[in-house]
Amino acid sequence: MMTMLYRGLVCGTLLLGLAACSGPDAPATETPRAVKLERFGAGSDNPLQVPALVRQEQRAELAFEGAGRLAAVLVDVGDRVTGGQVLARLDDEPQRLREQQADANVRAAQAQLGERQLQLRQQQAMFDDGASSTATLTAARAAADAAAAQLQVASADLAMARRGTRLGQLRAPFDGSVVARLQQPQADVAAGQTVLQVEGQGHLQLVATLPASAGADLVPGQTVYARLADPAAAPIALRLRSLSTRLDNAATVQALLEPVAVAPALRSGDSVLLTLPTHAASTPSVPLSAVVPRLNRQQASVFVYQPAKRAVIERAVDLGTIVGERVQILRGLRAGEQVVSAGVGFLVSGQPVTPLQAQTQLSGGRAP
Repeated sequence: MMTMLYRGLVCGTLLLGLAACSGPDAPATETPRAVKLERFGAGSDNPLQVPALVRQEQRAELAFEGAGRLAAVLVDVGDRVTGGQVLARLDDEPQRLREQQADANVRAAQAQLGERQLQLRQQQAMFDDGASSTATLTAARAAADAAAAQLQVASADLAMARRGTRLGQLRAPFDGSVVARLQQPQADVAAGQTVLQVEGQGHLQLVATLPASAGADLVPGQTVYARLADPAAAPIALRLRSLSTRLDNAATVQALLEPVAVAPALRSGDSVLLTLPTHAASTPSVPLSAVVPRLNRQQASVFVYQPAKRAVIERAVDLGTIVGERVQILRGLRAGEQVVSAGVGFLVSGQPVTPLQAQTQLSGGRAP
C-alpha cells in the first residue's frame, strides 16, 4: 500500500516538473486582410463614362389657371392623348355664376351709358340755346365718360369670366401620353397645382452633367455612344445637340443629346452611361469607395499598397470632379501606384494586407 502511494507521488512530481519546463504559448499571427486593389492611372486611356437621363423633348405639367373643385379626371397613367383633348374638368357651377353676374353687369353698364349719353345730348342742346351753363354741360360730359369706362370694366370682367369657364377644362397641349396623375376627382385644387403630367412621343433627348474638362473637348454635332444597364445591349449612337456655356457649381456643364437613329431600347426615365472620347478623360480617377473623406471637401485620403512590406499606408490627396461613381485625383498619387478600392473604412495605416484574388465559380481557379 505504501509502495503504491509512493509511486503516485513520484509520477505527480514528474508531471508538474514537465509542465513547469514547457514554454509560453506562441502569440497568434494576425491574418492579413484581403483587399481589392486598383492601379492608379492605368485606366487613363480608357473612355470616360458619365450617366445621362433619358426624357421626352415635349413634356408638361398641367394645372388649372384658377382654383376650384375637380369634377372629373378623364385619363389615367399610360393613356394616349391627342392635342386639344379634354383631360380633366373643374366644377363649372361657380364659374358659370360668375359669367352670368358679369353679363348682367355689362347690360347694366350699357343701360347707364345710354342714359348718360342722352343727358349729354340734352345738355348740349340746351347749352346751344343758351339755357344751360358751361358747368352743367361739363358735368354731363364727365358722367357720360364715367359710364363708358364702367362699361369697359364690365366687359373686361365678362371676358375674364368666359376665359375662366373655358380654362375650367384641362386640355392636352400635344400628342403624347399621361405619365402621372397627381389629383383625384372631388379634390379641391389650388391655382397652378399640378393635376397631370404628360409627355410627347418620338422625340427623345438625353441630359447629362459633364465635367468642365470633358465639356471643353466636345462640340455640338459630335457623335458619342451610350450603353444601357444591360451589358449585352448594343451601344446607341447619340448626337450632341447643345452644350451649356455656364458652369454649374464651378465644375460641371449640362449637355443635351439626341439619338442619331430610332432607338426602341430607350425609354423616358432610363439611365444610360455615355462614353466620352479618350482625350476628355485625361485626369486619372479612383472609385468613390476608395476615398476616406475629411472635413475639407476638396481633400481626402486613400490607402496605397506597398508590395515590399505587403501593407497599406494612408496618404492625403486633393480631389477633383466627381464623375459618376469615380472622383478625379489632382495631387497625391503617382501613376502606377495601387490603391485600395473598397473597404477603406476598416483599414489603418501600416496594416498588413493581401491582394484579393478573384476566383471563378466553375473551376475555383484564379481569374487572370
